[in-house]
Amino acid sequence: MGWGQRSLAKGIEMNFNNVLLLASAASLTSAVGASAARAADLPARQAAPIEYVRICDAYGAGFFYIPGTDSCLKVGGLVMTELRGFDPSFSISGTNFYANGAQHLGAGFVPSVSQYSNARSRDAFSYAALGRVELDTRTQSPWGALRAFVRVDAYYGSGQQAATGSLGSLTNTFNTTAGTSAPRETTILTRAFIQFAGLTAGYAQSMFDFYANAYNFSNLRGSGATVALLAYTATFGDGFSATLSAEDQASRRTAIGSTIASTTAAPIQVGGVSSTSFQAQPAGSRVPEIVANLRLDQPWGAVQLSAAAHQVDASLFASTALATPPTTYAFPALTTNSYGFAVQGGLQLNTDYISPGDKFWLQVAYEKGAYGYIAGDNLGFNYGAVNQNRFMGDGFTSISYSGSGWNPQIDSDCVFTGRSACERQWGWDITGAYKHYWLPILSSAVYGSYLELHYPADALAGFGGAVGVSNLKETRVGANLVWTPLAGFDVGAEFMYALLNQTRPVGLAPDAVLTATGLPAFRPATSQYSTRLRIQRAF
Repeated sequence: MGWGQRSLAKGIEMNFNNVLLLASAASLTSAVGASAARAADLPARQAAPIEYVRICDAYGAGFFYIPGTDSCLKVGGLVMTELRGFDPSFSISGTNFYANGAQHLGAGFVPSVSQYSNARSRDAFSYAALGRVELDTRTQSPWGALRAFVRVDAYYGSGQQAATGSLGSLTNTFNTTAGTSAPRETTILTRAFIQFAGLTAGYAQSMFDFYANAYNFSNLRGSGATVALLAYTATFGDGFSATLSAEDQASRRTAIGSTIASTTAAPIQVGGVSSTSFQAQPAGSRVPEIVANLRLDQPWGAVQLSAAAHQVDASLFASTALATPPTTYAFPALTTNSYGFAVQGGLQLNTDYISPGDKFWLQVAYEKGAYGYIAGDNLGFNYGAVNQNRFMGDGFTSISYSGSGWNPQIDSDCVFTGRSACERQWGWDITGAYKHYWLPILSSAVYGSYLELHYPADALAGFGGAVGVSNLKETRVGANLVWTPLAGFDVGAEFMYALLNQTRPVGLAPDAVLTATGLPAFRPATSQYSTRLRIQRAF
């Protein structure tokens, strides 16, 4: 084949290849177009939008919007541990015979073996731990913010004051007056309330309260009660506000005393009921506590006046009806219906001119037949709300629970006497505290309270045949030092001193009889100290 023929053949081959390429391209274009047309006929599918958590700055730091809602939520809590020191001594429980219908025959009443605890079995050091979870929600509305708040506390405690009476899986299996206290643990609800347009409903701080143990670790006197309530707060101009609250009577309920008993072995009759000893109990509530306050808040501090009306309904029973288990029917021998009351004034000053953050508190309260309003903190895991081996109105750190020497009676709103009436007591307290910042990360506080409790002459004299009650004076003074190296993280130490003075109960056996039995002589004044090393993290 010549050169010309080869060129012609090659040209034909190239033209053929070009035709094939064009045909392939056209086919591919047609296929892509058809696929696109088919894809256009299918329903569109889009990825779901991602909803990020948004910060809610309308109510302060820590709030965020709950996804999908217009409600803001803050999650918080607390972890706290304490090492506690205590000066153990003998303890004679007067709660079972001071104005408790106890007979005193012959020379007088001698405490029973079950009413004495020896010092050696009581712990000088113990531990306590607390875990807290809080949820705070806010939703804006045309009537203001709608708030719901809940707090749950879980406790662990060992030792005399941390453990007694609380619920838990561990219990003593021996005579507790000779043996040590078992560690206990429990979980309780400490806050759960709703606030809306001036209303507060639920389980919250009493509207009577003011200082309420703001700085101290151990409790002081003065009202610091957690109660179920329904309250309304009206806010006026210039920092003035007023609150009216209906609060749960059970949270302020205290014991009822009795000095009625036979002075012989033979029973006596009271109200048609026969017994050698008569004991009393508070009756069921018929109306709530009526609490009101008037408050002024200013840049320099705050002032508050509080008042409360407290129902005092009580019933007197034969002691056999209150025994465990009872051996007679609970038919009241006597009943009484009356009211007690309490008033309080409080002042809080911001003393930033001394050091930024410094504050001073002072409050004074008076009550008649309403001891719970000066008793101190009413909510404690070691008794009261947990298993009711003591009435909540007697306070978390009741006078009779001082734990040293001769412990007086459970503090009563009134005492049944031979006058066939439940005669009301009266008392007052003053509480003060000052917190000073030495450095932004180092602060200390000094605080104290003084309380007096006075009973009618018939109750003191044991009129009615039983051991009488005692008038009481108590002083509590303490100080702490707190290091805060990081926000919300505290390391602190506290020292607290308490002095109790009491009159000798009428009907108690003379000291010579007591010491001959092996018991110590009556001690009208008892001193007690406690120390606490606390480490806590709030978040």
